[in-house]
Amino acid sequence: MTRAAEHSHPVICADGGLRIFTELNRICATEVFPDVLIGDLDSLEGLPKNTTEKLKRSGTRIIREWIGQVDKDDTDGQLAVAYAMAKYGCQRILLYGALPRPDDYEIDHFLGNLQLMRLGAQLSQVNADPERNWNAEMRDPLQTIHFVVSEITLERKNDGIQRVSLIAEESEVRVAKSTNLRWGLEGLHVDPVKTNALRNEFVAGASRATIRLAEGSDPVYVIHNWYE
Repeated sequence: MTRAAEHSHPVICADGGLRIFTELNRICATEVFPDVLIGDLDSLEGLPKNTTEKLKRSGTRIIREWIGQVDKDDTDGQLAVAYAMAKYGCQRILLYGALPRPDDYEIDHFLGNLQLMRLGAQLSQVNADPERNWNAEMRDPLQTIHFVVSEITLERKNDGIQRVSLIAEESEVRVAKSTNLRWGLEGLHVDPVKTNALRNEFVAGASRATIRLAEGSDPVYVIHNWYE
């Protein structure tokens, strides 16, 4: 998020995501705040008392029509993705804090957050640019989940094993070509009810691996994880 701020990319926070900024600002020399805060703001209670004050001073825009609307039709995450697409026409979305924490029952949030990547893809089709490859990523320190609609290049993160898995939700996910994976995926049908594309690996020494879907393929989740 600090890199996003440095490059003037919009940083949109969905309510409880403020805890990430609180943690970052605890350890970073320069404080970072979102450009936009959206949601019912029911998570502010667990944050430092001066949080709202700091947000105002930093220039964060708070979308006030949602404050307190805990029974609204859309989740805070949906509001954030829809706002990004409507206001900025984003062709790439990075989600932070979307994976479940090991000390919390958050699998429901995680599964819902996966769908946010699909929602972004759906909204992007309204003003689709055929020259741009829309994508979304969900990140944490040791893995990234990509929602791939066309192709993806995965960069090696360290000298250790780089695992790559493909997960399909729809029936027509087909790979046209892959490079630098231990088990080549060319021509593979990624079945939504079989685990036939889990735990692939980068070939030794490869700095990157690529996966390109066949024309007309349904999108696929590509999970890249690594070890310290």
